[in-house]
This record gives sequence, structure tokens and C-alpha cells, in this order.
Amino acid sequence: MTNQKEPRAPLDMDAEEFRQAAHKLVDKIADFLAGISERDVHKPNGAKVARDILGAGSLPNSESSTDDVIGEISDLLLEQSLFNGHPRFWGYVNGSASPIGALGDLLASSINANVCTWTVAPVASEIERQAVGWIGDLLNFPNDPNCNSGGLLVSGGTMANITGLLAAKRARFGAEIREQGNNYKGAEKSKFYTTAETHAWLEKALDIMGFGESAITRVATDDNLRMDIDALQKSIQNDIEQGFLPLAVIASAGTVSTGAIDPLNEIAEICRQHKIWFHIDGAYGAVSACVPAVSNELSGIGLADSVAMDAHKWLYVPFEAGCVLLRNRQHLVDSFSHDTTYYPEAGDEDALPVAYRAQGVQTSRGFRALKVWMCLKRAGRDGYAKMIGNNIRQAEKLYQLVGQHPELEAVSHGLSITTFRYHPPEIQDEEILNNLNREILSTLQEEAWAYPSHATVNGKYLIRVCITNFRTTDQDIDDLPDRILSIARNIS
Repeated sequence: MTNQKEPRAPLDMDAEEFRQAAHKLVDKIADFLAGISERDVHKPNGAKVARDILGAGSLPNSESSTDDVIGEISDLLLEQSLFNGHPRFWGYVNGSASPIGALGDLLASSINANVCTWTVAPVASEIERQAVGWIGDLLNFPNDPNCNSGGLLVSGGTMANITGLLAAKRARFGAEIREQGNNYKGAEKSKFYTTAETHAWLEKALDIMGFGESAITRVATDDNLRMDIDALQKSIQNDIEQGFLPLAVIASAGTVSTGAIDPLNEIAEICRQHKIWFHIDGAYGAVSACVPAVSNELSGIGLADSVAMDAHKWLYVPFEAGCVLLRNRQHLVDSFSHDTTYYPEAGDEDALPVAYRAQGVQTSRGFRALKVWMCLKRAGRDGYAKMIGNNIRQAEKLYQLVGQHPELEAVSHGLSITTFRYHPPEIQDEEILNNLNREILSTLQEEAWAYPSHATVNGKYLIRVCITNFRTTDQDIDDLPDRILSIARNIS
């Protein structure tokens, strides 16, 4: 009887087909990255073009060739996307993804590890363990193999922050909170303290945790939009007198709007006095602790019970990659571990660390640690201090340049964020100024030479430049004020 070869699965490729397809795609990506500085930051009508090309038809019945699939979608992505790796993309807080991080994603996808337990993903789990420890090193957060600190990688800052607060809840109320919920020991009276500058992840977190937004006590800020320590003390005392339970203080290590850093050391002391969980939202700015010029201002990171950060922001790692660090990682295990009968267990002779599935919300977990590890290994602490420090210097340079133009008003500079607005002396009406700056920013974004975003501070609509981009040059910064003034004068 003649052996017949099994038909190949539609998604399979032999080695040569994969090699040829990958080479073509890598060549395209390399050309794209090489010329990214000469491109527009985005195509304003990109979504419409994509919709027209993709169409609205049903899923095809027949197969397509590998070349057709890769060719069609790569051309669309490389021509019509908004390129947050462009040197003049300064909107929101999006890091420029490093090429080595992209290669890390390719390798990780090829291995396709499910990093839920050490048993099914032994190497990937060890890589995540080291990557998390290295992030702690950058933040000057405790990373002693003999201590209890630890953490894990998650999708992003929102999930990292939520994970930290869920651990705080379990630590405050004990094991019974998992069985009885927020009715246990008056947990529904919990209070969380933060400023109005905190990112909206907090509202999501409290909704998920069953508390609601009424559990937030907003603390006043000083003139630099930093948490006011006296106001925090008064808020905590007032809530205690009214029968509430102060559960956590959420401080910012770099707010999204202006880059403000709350007084972390003083907040840590207040939390110690009142036995309140101290959580730091460092999604944006925490990694700048590796820069000598700002490390002292961020020294309080090492005093926190939990810290959230985003590797896909200022570590220049491709999306998605967030991280949560805990001074005592046992709080993660207490919060998320459940006994099951369907996960592999290690024998007594092979004692393994607690599985990552038992330290966070996710059970199935992608191998996002590899791109993080590769970026950290490639640049090292000194490399990151140089790149992040350069972004901070460029933002300060912009702030100084803006101040040299009588028609521009420099409003704030914090970390790598500068805010300013067009404000000619003859216009003093705030509503007119807000509308004018809104139109200036919209025009600048449509022109696609640069892409800042906006911030509203004390009622002022501001142009906001956030530089988390290793491709940004000083020339890019030098050219921006004149571009703004040219647009403003044409509008006026």
C-alpha cells in the first residue's frame, strides 16, 4: 500500500515559504522604518481609505495566497496608519516602539508560550521573572532575591493599577473578602485618595471592584498640580470621623496632562501613620527614576506597597506591555490564587514558583515578557537613562523656546511634557483663546507634520507635547514654535 502525504493545513507553511514571505515583509518594514522621518505622521483620512479597501463583504469561502494576504494588509498598514513611532508624534503618552521589540514579538509568537505556569512555559516564565526584576531595578524598587517583592506583566497601565488596588483590598480585609464581597467588615465604606489629575483608570478600577466612584476622595493640588499634603491629611481625618475606611492613597509619578509628580516621600509617611496602602500610578513617569536629574524626586517609589508602570510608554516597547510591582508579592497570590484540578502541578522534587496565573487576573497569558526583556537587555540602565533624559531635556528646551515668543504662553513643563498656547497680547478672552488654540491644534494635526495632543488646565485649552520618542531630534523641537505661529496667523 502506497503511503499518501497528508494534505497541508490551510494555515501551515513549509520552511521555504515562510522564509520567503518573512524576508519580503522584513524588507518592507525595514524600508518603512528607515524612511519614517520623511513621512507624514498620519493620513487624516486613513480610516475611510481602510474601510473602502477592506470592504464590508462576508468572510471569504476560499483560501488566499500568503503573498496576497501579507501584501494587501502590509501596504495598508504601512501607508495609512497613524505612526506613533514618527519623531514628531507627541500625542498622548505613546512610546516609539523599538525595532528589537518588534523582533521580540515575532520570536515570542513563533514560540507561542502560554505563560500561565512554569510547567507549560518554563523558559518564558523565567524570562518574565527577570524582566520584572529589571523593571524594578530601573524604578529603584526593591529587587532583592531574598526579599518578598515581585510582580508580573499585564496588558497595560490600567490593568496594572487595577491589579495593585485589588491586592490592596485583599490585604486590608483578609481572605473573607473573597467569599463575602464588599459587605464584609464594612468594606463598602472604603475610601481611595487621589487628585483630579489621576488618569481615568481609577473609575474603571472601582467599578470593577464594586465600590463605585463615590469611594473616591479627591485631594486638592498645589500650584504645580501636585497632591497637597495638608489637604490629604485633612481628607483622611475627615473621612475617619465620618465612619469611612481609608483603604489606599493613589499618587502619580508623572500625571498624563502635565507630568506632575506628587510628593511621594511625604505621602508614604502619611500612609505609614494611618496604615493605608500606598499605591503609585507610574504608568508614564516612573521609569524616569533611572535619570539622575529626576531620581531624587522619584525616590519615594521604593516606599510604595504597589507600583504600576507601562513598558509600552517610556521603555519604548511595542504594545501591549504593562507591569505591576508589589513590595510583598504574596498579596498577589492571596488575591488571585485558586485551587484547581486541571492545571499541572510540580512534584515535591521540583518545587516551582507560584504560577503567574495565580498572581493576576489573566489565566492564559501571552509571552509579552520577551520584547520587554530584549529591549532592557539591548539598552541597559545607562541606555535608558540617556534616552529618557534626552526626552526630558527636549521638553524643557521646547518650554524655553516657547517663552521666547511674545505670542506664545508657556504654561507648564513636567518630565517630558510641555504645555503652552497661542496667546497674543491683544486677546484676553479665555473662551476665544480656547477656541483659537483648539483650531490651531486641529490644523496642525491635519497637516500631519507633527501630532501633539491637548490638555485642559485651570480652564485653559493647551497644546500639549509629550516626548516619549527616541527618534525626536532637537531640530524637530526648534521648528515647532514657528509652525504653530504660522498656523495661528493664518487663522487670525
